[in-house]
Amino acid sequence: MPLLPYKYAYLFCCLILAVFWLLIFARRKDLRREMVWASLAGLPFGIIDYFLVPAYWHPESLFGLMEKYGVGIESFLFLFLMAGLVSVIYEFLSNRKTKKINGSRSRHLHLLPLLLGVICFFTLTFLFPNKAIYNFIAAGALGGLAVVWLRRDLFKQAAASALIFTLFYFGVLLLVNQIFSGVIASVYNFKNMCGILVLGIPLEELLAAFFAGGSWSVFYEYVKSYREERLG
Repeated sequence: MPLLPYKYAYLFCCLILAVFWLLIFARRKDLRREMVWASLAGLPFGIIDYFLVPAYWHPESLFGLMEKYGVGIESFLFLFLMAGLVSVIYEFLSNRKTKKINGSRSRHLHLLPLLLGVICFFTLTFLFPNKAIYNFIAAGALGGLAVVWLRRDLFKQAAASALIFTLFYFGVLLLVNQIFSGVIASVYNFKNMCGILVLGIPLEELLAAFFAGGSWSVFYEYVKSYREERLG
């Protein structure tokens, strides 16, 4: 039996992310602007749940919003927190900061990676409506590749951030699945998935964290024409 009702599982996941978001925000004043920018930019993508419910998963939510509309408060809260964390997790752990690039010429293409990702997702979702999670993974991979192709100096940050966030997110999901025993088996639609579980966590969740996390981790630096350097 779960310790808490399943309808609080998604919110609990968000609360874990919120703790780390606030921790980084409090400890690194130099990263606050990037965190807020990335979180606000990522917030609208909470709508992704509309395409994932119920083909990929069907979680319970506060006020039954996801059951009725496919998206809920948790959808947007999760993307807000995840986007902010992904954008700075590498800088925080490696003790780095961002610095303006003088004379950068990349800004005229600053929306290209995001545009490619969005077009990729909606095109694939139109063709394969029941495979939205794979469409999301492909969009994240394409967006990330576009960024590092145009700014190859960001490859290390993108790769490291993708790995770090995937491991972090994996730990969060393990904790959620432990506290809300059986919630993973209850809310995911495994007939539309590959069926591979890593310690009970769907492989799709880890792939989504890796590719979406990797691409979003460098989006701020790309758009703002920044690079990273170690703190003095």
